[in-house]
Amino acid sequence: MLEHSVTIKAESVEKAIRLGLSKLNLTQEEATINVISEGKKGLFGFGRQDAIVEVSANKKASLADLTEEISVSTTEEAEEIVVEKVVEEVPVEADVEATIATEVTTEEDEVEFSEDSVEEETSSNQASLEEIARYLERVIKAYGADSTVTVTSKARQVTFNITTDKSGLIIGKHGKTIDALQTLAQVMVHHNNNRRTMVLINVGDYRDRRAGVLERIAERTAAQVLRTKQAVILDPLPAYERKQIHAYLSKVDHIETHSEGTEPNRYLVVEYVS
Repeated sequence: MLEHSVTIKAESVEKAIRLGLSKLNLTQEEATINVISEGKKGLFGFGRQDAIVEVSANKKASLADLTEEISVSTTEEAEEIVVEKVVEEVPVEADVEATIATEVTTEEDEVEFSEDSVEEETSSNQASLEEIARYLERVIKAYGADSTVTVTSKARQVTFNITTDKSGLIIGKHGKTIDALQTLAQVMVHHNNNRRTMVLINVGDYRDRRAGVLERIAERTAAQVLRTKQAVILDPLPAYERKQIHAYLSKVDHIETHSEGTEPNRYLVVEYVS
């Protein structure tokens, strides 16, 4: 049986919240947080008390809240279809693990390739990319939406653009469905091409709007860390979104970022450096 509530002790309220969210596999928006005790720092190590926080899962939202227009009973069912398609397409578990490991290890690394050689290889793989685009259309249709998927590629990035009148279904609550589709596409592209290619799936202007949200998160976090000189732990994010925030904060003086945890609960820690 899945846990719906946990009580966590930690050195700080922030760390207790983060541990509780990670244990329940929730984002902060999906949880109710009750601070039982803020703890005490003590004096010279004496009298210190841990913070105590209770983290509980919110009640599941209605279907109308989950998507703009949805034809399956829950967002989770749509995600399960995507997961089934991943297993069907790439049955070797090691391939999936290798794909995820590559995404994580290259999150903050810049690996140089000859742009000409990459473009030449991408051109030769265009047919397989078109096949993946058609396959994504069939997956999307399987859980209730007609769509057209076009694919573009340059250098080390492949982008699948989805056109549909049911964008809410494709995106899902908190972007979970589009992220699941992106994982599927990433696995399939890497299965056919062992280069460290970044794969992106977009619906309308969703990624642009999401990039704006991530930038505002980065700005607020940087301001808080510079003001308090205390580290801030962000909610778990996909690797490419962590990379976006890392890239933004790398330009801010006295700010340093690194990732901790394991997928899918890997998160960014933003710290002050003098």
